[in-house]
Amino acid sequence: MSRGLHQEERRQFERLLRQQGVDRLGDRLAVVEAFFSSEEHHTAQEWHRLLAQQGVELEPEFVADTLELMVRFGLAARRRFKDGPPRYEHRHLGEHHDHLICTCCGAIQEFHHPELERLKARVARDEGFHALGHRLQIYGLCPRCRARRSPTMPLAMANPGERLRVERLAGGSQAVRQLCDLGLTVGAELEVLSANGGPLVVALGGTRLALGRGAAQKVLVSPLPPKTG
Repeated sequence: MSRGLHQEERRQFERLLRQQGVDRLGDRLAVVEAFFSSEEHHTAQEWHRLLAQQGVELEPEFVADTLELMVRFGLAARRRFKDGPPRYEHRHLGEHHDHLICTCCGAIQEFHHPELERLKARVARDEGFHALGHRLQIYGLCPRCRARRSPTMPLAMANPGERLRVERLAGGSQAVRQLCDLGLTVGAELEVLSANGGPLVVALGGTRLALGRGAAQKVLVSPLPPKTG
């Protein structure tokens, strides 16, 4: 964001606050300054922590309320990625972007693709739909997280949505036999459905399997390309 645009949006917000007679104008503007100084997608709690690190001590409820005022006046957008808490980002007039979200480290990357925008507009037009807005969120693994992983890894390290091929089974003969009895043989292809701290649930053909973390640690897999259709 250019400094000129930053200052103009700050002036607009200050004018709106004065028109509405909002209290603690100086403190509100301190939140605005911190917000415009970062391009990150933070929760209200994270914005509060960043302000404290800059020496601005404000109540968490006050910071959250100010962020909601910014959403109400069109200077910020509230986004929810998957099941996480709401996050706040800049809302620039006349601009639109979508998001790439890493399911491993949580990094959020903005992107804009003109061809994709045209396609979405054409779909709405072909369906006779008057589109007022849309959100596209693509979940996967960022380049940094992908680079940290070896080509073959334990199934326990996989993320929901990944498609994998079984490369090897570790452990003693009894453990290997039990895994094979479930259909987890070398060369089998599977998709991770759930990996939220409990049993790891995978789809193997038309069957769903729930594996404990110990068993999933013994299944060594390599990634398959994502489905395109």
